[in-house]
Amino acid sequence: MARPKGSSGPNEGGKKVRTLDSFNGVKVSSVNRSAAALAVLNSEIASTRTRPRRSASQKASQSLAEMIDPHVGSLDDDEDFEPPGEQGDVEGAEAEEEYEERDDLEDDELDNPIEKPSTRAKKTKSTSAAAGVPKPRATGAKRGRKPKKAASVNEEIKALTPTSKLDNKHRIIRGLKDLTSARDKIERIYGLNEQKLLGLAKVKEGFEAGPFDFDLQTIQEDSKYFVDSSPPWSKENIAHAIRLKKAKFDLMEESDLNYLFPVRQSELRLIIGDLDTAIATGQKVEFPVLPCGKRKGFIYSTGALVTDIAWLPRDLNGELFLAVSMSKYFDDPADPHLRLFSKEEHISCVTIFRLDPNTLSFEKYQTIVHQFGETWGLKWHEAYQDDQSLGLLAACCQDGTVKFIKVNLVQNYEIIMLQEASLEISIPQGLISCFDFTSSLSIICGFQNGYVAEFELGSNLPSFYYKVHDSYIISIVTAYSQYEDIIINTISVDGFTCAFNPKSIRTTKSIVGRARGGNNTPAVYCPQLYCVAYSDGVNSVKAYPPRAVFATHQICMHDNTVSSLAASKRHPYLLSGSADGALMINNMARRFLTGIKNNTTVYKYLKLWQWDYSLKEDKYRLDPNYEVYNFSVNEVSKAKVDPHGINISSVKWNETTKFGKFFAFVNNAGMMVVEELGSEQQN
Repeated sequence: MARPKGSSGPNEGGKKVRTLDSFNGVKVSSVNRSAAALAVLNSEIASTRTRPRRSASQKASQSLAEMIDPHVGSLDDDEDFEPPGEQGDVEGAEAEEEYEERDDLEDDELDNPIEKPSTRAKKTKSTSAAAGVPKPRATGAKRGRKPKKAASVNEEIKALTPTSKLDNKHRIIRGLKDLTSARDKIERIYGLNEQKLLGLAKVKEGFEAGPFDFDLQTIQEDSKYFVDSSPPWSKENIAHAIRLKKAKFDLMEESDLNYLFPVRQSELRLIIGDLDTAIATGQKVEFPVLPCGKRKGFIYSTGALVTDIAWLPRDLNGELFLAVSMSKYFDDPADPHLRLFSKEEHISCVTIFRLDPNTLSFEKYQTIVHQFGETWGLKWHEAYQDDQSLGLLAACCQDGTVKFIKVNLVQNYEIIMLQEASLEISIPQGLISCFDFTSSLSIICGFQNGYVAEFELGSNLPSFYYKVHDSYIISIVTAYSQYEDIIINTISVDGFTCAFNPKSIRTTKSIVGRARGGNNTPAVYCPQLYCVAYSDGVNSVKAYPPRAVFATHQICMHDNTVSSLAASKRHPYLLSGSADGALMINNMARRFLTGIKNNTTVYKYLKLWQWDYSLKEDKYRLDPNYEVYNFSVNEVSKAKVDPHGINISSVKWNETTKFGKFFAFVNNAGMMVVEELGSEQQN
């Protein structure tokens, strides 16, 4: 597929900027007031999908139906096979020679060795007849009655797994390249549960047609493609089951906040498309008409270093709420107050913003000042709903604890100094570095010493305390499913990735792999595809299903170190940000629910935004031009030094059904971008 055509020219930093003028011959006008460019990219990629002959993933939804109903014909029984020969496709290149050698044997002998005699047997028979060797005369027993045929091994396997074709092939699976067809791959990594496969078929049917965008109706509960991917524990309300302390806080004035938490006083010079402007702390600038069309969103300057963000998982009267954790040490990324390998306590704050998705009104709702040090890993408790509060916000703190803060409902903006959290989890043996929920009343924590522990909310006595890594655990993720036990996934700062069942860590712990260097990027879980996305420590994004940890999929490549990831419970689109300011979007349904033979033609990913900085002019630039990238599994390490201000420190999807296309990301300069994907601005 052709790359986007466009013109290039130097920007302030001396780099070339690519503008999207046309895509495969389809013109994109600079005054188009809709999301035309993104729509063109989606339609062109969907319409130019070419498949090699004997492509088992041509109708993956039909393959899923075959796995549910054994009477449905297989797609790869009668199709010809042509291995991919595209340059850079390592998976196809490694397996191409092996496919050519064993293709006939695999189809004729392994699929049905009883009814289809092998080519070798046919050659022996014809050679014997030509040499004049008489056929052996049948015995009387054979002439009189037909002997009872003993059950073959294949028939016994079919009796145990009546819909499994992978078992009948007797193929040794050593890696993802051995699962050549989409059906074999889906069976191996997802199993044969009918309800689970039906959900995957809905995901594929609903989202595969849109490479970079989707219809909002698809994620509504009344849609035929809707799949409920919320955690099982989110369906109950535990507001009265959990004991919270009465939070101790004092009201503050704006002047007191400025004294305790100073923010940037100077304006930041900024270019958005062709608009040259300046943005001050607390100011919002909506997107102008861009060369690629009108995009709905804005930029907001926080004036501080943002360590994490988190959307409230529900809307209140059509309004969205975004929690932003901020640090006052924003000028020096090597400031000792930002260290993570020891206990630290100082003044920081969490600000809750209120967003009107229709008018894009964005204002402060509440600011919570505390002395817990920096906070990260922000998560709203999905099972906590109280009429007297906005929600229960949890965060990992620099003092080595996990704290839960009950955010009260307020009429007007207020600033509070929090003295004591509503709930705190900690142990004296170690400092907590990350956490995730395992149920509505329990969390699992990773520690700086490499241990993991599970806690009941309200108790500091862990149910287990087990050593998994030899170094700092940077991320811990719960992979949940209504069909299997939960799987805990951990990543340590030395690059090792582990997966285990918390019921028996010693017997189930598996090493997924090790990154090419250290790793400091959090992992995320995509529940629609039951996969965990993570970074390899450099510029590559990968994902694997916990049920088959060996099946690691390459997702996309950046031009610099990956710094942030975001998945959603509503759709299978993954956002990834890097240290060079690039934000990519990936449709993982196209990656996981297809075979490996044609992923270079089906799967592509898109650059949504690009931050740049000119040191000479002291000016930031946000490039809105889309750029499509072809899929490649070549892992070329790319690590360079970019201005620290353009690094994307956090990115998150909004996970409400009505506004599931909204997302936000922020760079180290404190400029936060909020956008609705592919939506046009109404004038």
